[in-house]
Formats: sequence, C-alpha cells, structure tokens
Amino acid sequence: MRRLASILALSLVTAAATATTTDPWDAIVGDDDGPGTDNELVHGTIQQHDLQAQSNVEDEDWYRIGRQPYSSHEVVVDGLGQSVAVVPAVIASDQIQLHLVTAGDVQLVSSAPISSIGSSRSLRFRNTSASEITNEYVRIRPSSNACGNQCTATSVYRITMRETTMFAPRFNNSGTQITVLILQNATNGFVAYTARFFSGLGALLGTASGTLAPHGGAVINTAGIAGLAGTSGVISIDHLAPYGGLTGKTVALEPATGFSFDTLLAPRPY
Repeated sequence: MRRLASILALSLVTAAATATTTDPWDAIVGDDDGPGTDNELVHGTIQQHDLQAQSNVEDEDWYRIGRQPYSSHEVVVDGLGQSVAVVPAVIASDQIQLHLVTAGDVQLVSSAPISSIGSSRSLRFRNTSASEITNEYVRIRPSSNACGNQCTATSVYRITMRETTMFAPRFNNSGTQITVLILQNATNGFVAYTARFFSGLGALLGTASGTLAPHGGAVINTAGIAGLAGTSGVISIDHLAPYGGLTGKTVALEPATGFSFDTLLAPRPY
C-alpha cells in the first residue's frame, strides 16, 4: 500500500509540474514561433503544446510540413485547456486559429470545426501536383477573442497529423475485365476528390475528379476514363474528407464468368 501511495503521489507531482511547465518547443525564444521552426509534422505525429505568452508577447506555434505528390492530409487540434479562452462570452470556435500558411504568413487554407461544439478544429488540404511541397507551414495561435498575451502554461492543446490519401492496389481493364470504383462520403459535408490511376511501374494513366454530396456516393466505370481502356494498375485518391471520412472499393467484373473481385480502399495505417 505504501508503494502504491508513493506512486500516486509521484504521479500527482508530475502532473502538477507538467501543467505549469513551459512548452519545450518554446524553451528557446523564437524556436517555433515562425518559419525557422525545425518541428515537422508527419503522418502519425501527436504532440501537446501550449500558447503561453513569452515576455508578455502572444505566442504562436509553427510547424513544418512536407507533402508528397498527389496526397492529402488532415491536421486536428483538440484537447484545448480552459484558459485558452478567458472571456466568458467567447464561443468555442473563436478560441484558436489554425491555418496552412506560407513562410511569409500568407493564409492558404483555414480550419473548420469538427462538430457544432466548435472547440476542436480540422485543417484539411491536398497536394494535387506531381512535385513535393516543402515550403508551407501549419500555424496555430490564439484568436483575438481568446487569452492572447495572457495565455499561460495551462493554455494547452493537442495537435495530430494524418495523411488521408486512399489507396487501392488493383484495377484491371485489360482482357475482358472492367473495374468499377465505388466511393462513399461518410461525412455531413461536401467532399472533393481526385482518383489517380497508375500503371504497375508508376506511370500516371488517367484521373477522375468530382465532389461527393454529404452522405453521398459515386459509382465510376474506370474503363470509360480517358487513358484507362486496356490498362491495369493501382489507384490513389486525394481528397478533402477527414481521416476515415471517405470509404470505398474497386470491383473488377468478369462478364464471361460472372465473377467479381473486390479490393477495398484503405488509408495509411494509423
């Protein structure tokens, strides 16, 4: 019992110390409050930070982000501490700002609330080009209605990064087979997407883009897409749904036998 009591006491002391400890990324002034930050978000990153003001100056946190060609990503900020908003009338969605920005602090994409509660935020974006993007940043700071330069070490939040790109390892429009791509939007918002079809050697063969209605879906005959007749390969889909918000599969049909072969779409494991 004495050992258990000692462990509990140590846990309480550690928790108390953590609640008042300055964000380690702010240990050196200016370390992560601009494009000079070395803190990079990658798929699966989970970190806890705070917005504690430094020398009476409002804190902001910057994150590097590298994106591969034809990929999509989501950054989620949740777990906000109560002291992020010190004005009683502040609504949850006004507590924190979350943006994708350039090195010059030009806003490219703004976040949206995950639910009508509003305190948790989702920032979703795509790289629709054939080149890697390495010159953009995720930036977080308190809103003008929140604690500002009065934020403390208890003005905490959690940030999570996920790649949302969906993949299917097989489509086949060669011989007598044709492949149908089936997509479902599992969210209550509109979702833009682009399906890209590659050969087994990685050459881009064709694309299909569209927007899924809330809770809607699409059935796409891939043999009718320009460049895909008589081909086979793999599929990637970049989109603007949250992680897990887009589902689907491919169905390869063999008219001669009536057989079909299903291949599920899947995101990177998380």
